[in-house]
Amino acid sequence: MDATEIIEVSDPRRLVARPAVSVLMLAYNHGSCLAEAIEGVLAQRCSFPFELIIGEDASPDNTLEIALDYQARFPDIVRVIRSRANVGMLANARRIFDRSRGEFVAYCEGDDFWCATDKLQRQVQMMQTDAGIGVVHTDWVKSRYVQGRWRVDWKRTAHRRVPRHYLEGNLFATFFNPKILRTCTRLARREVVAACLDSSLGQTPYGFGDTVLAAFTTASWRVGYLADVTAVYRISPRSALRSGVAARVRFLRSALRFDTDARAHFAGRADYPEAYRWELAVGLLLWGIRARDFTACRDALGDLRAHFTPAGFVRQGWKALLMRLPGIHDVHDHARDRAA
Repeated sequence: MDATEIIEVSDPRRLVARPAVSVLMLAYNHGSCLAEAIEGVLAQRCSFPFELIIGEDASPDNTLEIALDYQARFPDIVRVIRSRANVGMLANARRIFDRSRGEFVAYCEGDDFWCATDKLQRQVQMMQTDAGIGVVHTDWVKSRYVQGRWRVDWKRTAHRRVPRHYLEGNLFATFFNPKILRTCTRLARREVVAACLDSSLGQTPYGFGDTVLAAFTTASWRVGYLADVTAVYRISPRSALRSGVAARVRFLRSALRFDTDARAHFAGRADYPEAYRWELAVGLLLWGIRARDFTACRDALGDLRAHFTPAGFVRQGWKALLMRLPGIHDVHDHARDRAA
């Protein structure tokens, strides 16, 4: 038997017949928090049926045990997709989407959770009343691991300082804004996700998937927004961006490859964000210095020279700074609180 052969644990006789929403949950080594993520989905109060598909990726802890326990207790909603060997984030995401049945697709990774029981109901209603909206997202808060336990900062919502024009409408020019379209808040039309995954961008193995979907969606659809907090995003020390300076350098290199491909994919779009390249190249330079990776520094400087004139460098840097101002305030607030 192929160790990557897909195994589904579900009860077809008891599953809801035609779910309006498929909730997709990637789970790897999430044993300490997976139950909370699942409970947040099961708590949804909807006028339509939905399903939860957990993609368990051969975790070394008890993640699979927890997922199977919930499937046994909620066979009408929960399905578990797994294999004997780890397949990685992108392949795991693809295989659970391919088996989803809903008209709409929502996301909640196994280390995040939903805190509003009307999240899906309100997002679907917005989609159904406006055919031009391809994705609906919401405000969210962070949870940090402090002194042995997770602490949610309910007062500092991610969007409390973000101008509305960065949150809804035509957002292609700022699709890379880290405050928007957070994975745990999104609900998208199935056709949008399918088209993205089938595109050249969706089939290229970058070190991330959220920005790819954000770019693809905002290029053709408007973004809907609910101002209420519906989800909690955990700041995991084991994530790709928090596994050391070398991991950050690898991430930025992958993002630069994506930007190059995206520019070709969206060729002719006058509103493609040049500031995205600026952020990535400057980021690679700064993190290369921190990592003492002089090859990364050299490549970053070469990239900046190749893509920006002196005036263009200043102009795009100013655009990036304006978009990032809410995040800069948040970093200052967090540092002040830690010092106190």
